[in-house]
Amino acid sequence: MLTRHPAGRGFVAGAVAGAATVTAMYLVGLLTGLQPLPQLLQQPLLDALPGPAFGFLIDNLQHLGKVIEEAGLIAGMVVALAAWGAVYGRVRSTREVPGLAMIMGGLAWAVTTLVLLPFSGDGLLGLNEGVAAPITWAVLYVTYAIILEAAYERWLARPASDDAVDPGRRQLLRMVPVLVGGGSLLLLGVRLLPGWYQSVVTPPESGLAGPSPEITPVSNFYVVSKNFSDPVVSEAGWTLEVKGLVQHPQRLSLSALRALPSSEETVTMECVSNNVGGPLMSTGVFSGVPLRDLLALAGPQASATTVAFNARDGYTESLPLSLVMGAPEILVVHSLAGAPLPDRHGFPARIITPGHYGVKSTKWLESIELVAGDRNGYWENQGWERNAIIKTTARIDIPRDGFLVKLGPIDIAGVAFAGTRRISTVEVSTDGGRNWLPATLRAPLSSLAWTLWSLTWTPDREGAYTLQVRARDGEGRLQAAATAPSYPDGASGFHTVRVNVTAK
Repeated sequence: MLTRHPAGRGFVAGAVAGAATVTAMYLVGLLTGLQPLPQLLQQPLLDALPGPAFGFLIDNLQHLGKVIEEAGLIAGMVVALAAWGAVYGRVRSTREVPGLAMIMGGLAWAVTTLVLLPFSGDGLLGLNEGVAAPITWAVLYVTYAIILEAAYERWLARPASDDAVDPGRRQLLRMVPVLVGGGSLLLLGVRLLPGWYQSVVTPPESGLAGPSPEITPVSNFYVVSKNFSDPVVSEAGWTLEVKGLVQHPQRLSLSALRALPSSEETVTMECVSNNVGGPLMSTGVFSGVPLRDLLALAGPQASATTVAFNARDGYTESLPLSLVMGAPEILVVHSLAGAPLPDRHGFPARIITPGHYGVKSTKWLESIELVAGDRNGYWENQGWERNAIIKTTARIDIPRDGFLVKLGPIDIAGVAFAGTRRISTVEVSTDGGRNWLPATLRAPLSSLAWTLWSLTWTPDREGAYTLQVRARDGEGRLQAAATAPSYPDGASGFHTVRVNVTAK
């Protein structure tokens, strides 16, 4: 005898089957490279967000935003498959339909491969990921159908009478959905939680304490990506294509790219979503081929005005051709700190565009195309400013906000950066901006790198103090004092920390 609430029982059965299916997506992805549906849907959902809303989330959530989005998509998918199970339960209670669970699984497969995958950019039937993709998705939804039917018909079914089934067996059957659903979620947690924890609690840039070093260790170089799962590109078979409005199209392997005359540059990079005083700014020694030299090999046609970049993860960006040809510091980078680029920094090759926020420095580069007219990049399509020129900024590294410091000489230190405009002065206020003291500047390692600054301050009494820092660029312009969020062209304002001075 079926329960009096078949839709409710179907919902629970669908939730159990949904949890197992979503978990299977992630496990299959490890073996085949197939992207799970929550990750595929991430991008179109972000695209649908208004730019200001997206900027607000970035400013306030930083790395946590991506974790919340993926967790929400996973939960949404389980709920959707649970609701589909409720439909199964309602239909099953009213009529006998042979193979109903497989029909429900087949319909879910059709919605996924004919609607959701094309919407995500993965192509009809998911064929952008290979001819085996539709079959893999079919296997996943057959799994859903099998578990749905088993849970509804056996595990959650109420026996005709209390004596119809052995009590021990009945208790075991009741535990099966808990074990399947809970076990699936546990496996999913084992798969995802370490990465989520690292992303939010221990991102690379969080590993540094105290004054910033002139060169950021590669392990602590900040990492920002639009992806839930970044591509891992093999050197074998990879080529960089230079195409479009060129006289001599190029196709270079990594070894051929490395064989070209290279430059080495010490460059500070900053993310456009970096908050005032934030950690998303690092300095490294990059080696690569000047982009203008590579374009000279290809021979730009007279009608070309824009250099467009395309990456393995679907990221796009562009730069004016006139800017590129006048900026030998813009590199097609293949090495960081004397070693091949790490995967998370864009191996095999990436663009570095000094003086511009990191949005202009495409990772996992696959092609460079010369085109006529403007070409929006990934973030510009969401409303971010096209040129992404770095604003002058200064940061206090020590003391940290909220620190308790002992009365006596106190070291204050940090970094200042103005892109390619250098830094001329840094000033520190210890009274909330009423008075300013000049800081001592260390000569930067290059004209493209940040400036380290320091100041020794001796307060004359105990109490709470508000420290602020400001910088002027090499052209004498003071950084903006007005506080502004990162959207649409980078955050601004004076970095402020509050410390308590005590004699004890």
